[in-house]
Amino acid sequence: MKKENNTEKVFSKKLFSNFSSSISFDRRLYKEDIDLSIAYSKALLKAEILTIEEQLKISDSLLIIKKNIEDGKFEWREDLEDIHMNIESSLHDEIGDIAGKIHTGKSRNDQVSTTTRLFLKNTIQEFKLILRGLQIEIVKKSEVNLDIIMPSYTHMQRAQPVLLSHHLMAYFEMLERDISRLQDCMERMDELVLGSGAVAGTFFDIDRNFLAKELGFSRINRNSMDGVSDRDFVLEFIFSTSSAMIHLSRLSEDLILWSTDEFNFVDLSDNVVTTSSMMPQKRNPDFAELIRGKFGRVLGSLVTVFSVMKALPLTYNRDMQEDKEPLFDCIDTFTQCTKVMTEIIRGAKFNKLSINSSLHGNMLATDIADALTYYGVPFRQAHIIVSNLTKTLNAKGKVISDLSLGELNSLLDTDTNIDLDINKSINSRSKIGGTSEKMVKAEIKLAKKKLEI
Repeated sequence: MKKENNTEKVFSKKLFSNFSSSISFDRRLYKEDIDLSIAYSKALLKAEILTIEEQLKISDSLLIIKKNIEDGKFEWREDLEDIHMNIESSLHDEIGDIAGKIHTGKSRNDQVSTTTRLFLKNTIQEFKLILRGLQIEIVKKSEVNLDIIMPSYTHMQRAQPVLLSHHLMAYFEMLERDISRLQDCMERMDELVLGSGAVAGTFFDIDRNFLAKELGFSRINRNSMDGVSDRDFVLEFIFSTSSAMIHLSRLSEDLILWSTDEFNFVDLSDNVVTTSSMMPQKRNPDFAELIRGKFGRVLGSLVTVFSVMKALPLTYNRDMQEDKEPLFDCIDTFTQCTKVMTEIIRGAKFNKLSINSSLHGNMLATDIADALTYYGVPFRQAHIIVSNLTKTLNAKGKVISDLSLGELNSLLDTDTNIDLDINKSINSRSKIGGTSEKMVKAEIKLAKKKLEI
C-alpha cells in the first residue's frame, strides 16, 4: 500500500511538473536569454556586486553554454521548468555558487519580458528580409510582363482593363505596409524592461541606461508594474503578422483562380502543384491553398493571446506563459508561407494570349461615359446612357468593341471622337496610381530603388 502511495506521489509530481513546464518550447529563446545574462553581469560589475573575476567567469561560461546549445551538446532538463532555470542551473554546474549572483535584483518576470522583446526584435528583422525577398520577385514579374493587359475585377465581374503589372504591384504595396507595421511594432517594443524586478523595481544600483545600450534598446520603461505585465508588444506583433498573412492569402486566391482552366492566366511551376490521388490530369495549386488556409492558424494565435491577457489583474500572472506557443507557431507559419509564396511567384509564368482573350468588349464602357462627360454630359446621365447601350448590345449579342465610331455615335445620338482602343484606355489612366504604362513603370522604378535592385 505504501509503495502505491509513493508511485502516486511520483506520478502527481511529474504531472504537475509537466503541466507547468515551458522548456519544450521556450528553449528557442536561449540566445537572447544568454545575451541578457551577459549584459546583466556587466551591470552587476558596475554596481560592485560582482568582481571582475566573477563577471568574466560568468560571461565566459555563458558563452560556452551557448556554443553547447548550438552544437546540440546541451542537456536539457525537463524538471527545470523553463529556459532561464536550465541555463542558470548549467551555469551553476560550471562555476558553482557564483552563478547564483546573476539573479541579484532580477526576476524571471522582467527577464522573460526582456528576452521576448529581444527575440521579437530579431524576428522582425528576419521578417523584413523575407518580405523584401517576396517583393523582389513581384517586381521582377511585373517588369517582364509589362506588355500584358488583363481585366480587372470588382465583385468578381470584369471591370476595366489594367496592366497585369499594375495588379501584381498592388501586392508590393500591401507588403510595403506590412513591413511598415512590423517596423512600427518594433519601435514600440524597443524598450528595456530588465531592472523592473518582480514588480516594484530593483533595490540595487543597476545602471539601466547601460543595460539598454548593451542590449540594443533605445529607451527604458518608466513603470515596473507595466513592464513586467505588458504583452501588448506580443499582441501587436501577431496582429502585424496576421495582416501580412491576409495579403498572402489574397495573393494565393488570385493565383488559385488564375491557374484554373476557366481563367488559364498563369501556369504554376511543377514544384508548387500536386496531382490528384485519383485523377492524373490534375495540377492542383496545393501550396497556394495551404498558404490561404494557414491564415487561420495565425489568426488563432492572435485570438489565443488576446484571450490570455483579457482581464488579467496587474501584474505578472502565470497565464502569461501561454503567449509563447501561439507566438512561436505564428512566427514559424508566417516564415514558411512567405518563403513558399516567394517560390510560387518566382516560378509563375503568365499566359499572354489567354489573358488577352479574356478582355471583354464592354470593358470600355467607362471610357465612353468619361468621354461623354468630357463633351459636357453630366456623368450620372452619361452612366445611364452607356448602361442602356450595353443592354441594347447584349440583347443583340454584341459588345461595344464591335461598333465602329459611326455606329457608336449613331446609337449615342452624339458626335464624338471616342477611340475604342484598349491600349489607349490603359494609357489614359496616367495620373499617379493609375494603370498607364508610364505610371506602372514609374512605380516599378521606385520599388527597385527601394529594394536596391
